[in-house]
Amino acid sequence: MYYRTEGVILFRRNFGEADRILTFYTRDLGKLYALAKGVRRPKSRKGGHVEIGNWCKIFIAKGKNLDLLNEVETKKAYGISDFSPHKANKIFHLLELVDKLTAEKQKNIKVFSLLIEFLQKIVNAEDFKLLSIVFKIKLLSLLGFFSAKNLSNSANRNLYLFIEDEGWDEIKKKINLNNQGYLKVTSFLDSIIESITQSKLNTIRFING
Repeated sequence: MYYRTEGVILFRRNFGEADRILTFYTRDLGKLYALAKGVRRPKSRKGGHVEIGNWCKIFIAKGKNLDLLNEVETKKAYGISDFSPHKANKIFHLLELVDKLTAEKQKNIKVFSLLIEFLQKIVNAEDFKLLSIVFKIKLLSLLGFFSAKNLSNSANRNLYLFIEDEGWDEIKKKINLNNQGYLKVTSFLDSIIESITQSKLNTIRFING
């Protein structure tokens, strides 16, 4: 069994002498894992396409224990080697959020679209403090982990409602948080995420520089 789709590489780890196991968030299948054989060899044709953050077209064969990546082609390079370390860390942060909060093979086209949209906003150097808050709220809401309507006692309820309902351009025009406000909202959202995942976010310490 084979399938074609497209996805963003969320994570990768070395496997064996020359292989890698890749974590994708795909348009059609949600999160999935695939073995990319031989991609660490210098002459591998796939090697340049499997950078963390890349948005790729992929052709995958169903394996007994692990699916196999047969073909890969970069559609848009959001890989860390294409950007400064500071911008790359911001990309890593969004990828980690999607990786930790999603389950394997649960399709959610809205999550996929959100990830693509916000990766491009990082490339365009949008305000990352606001961007990260908006991404977290919308991601948590799309996955069913958060609804501002349930925050009856929160001073920021109207802020969260507005962010849930509106698009980025409108949010950017209307919302201007000072540093204290940003830290308060970020702390609240990160506590929700850490409660869901039962772990700390590894990328937090890299994104505030």
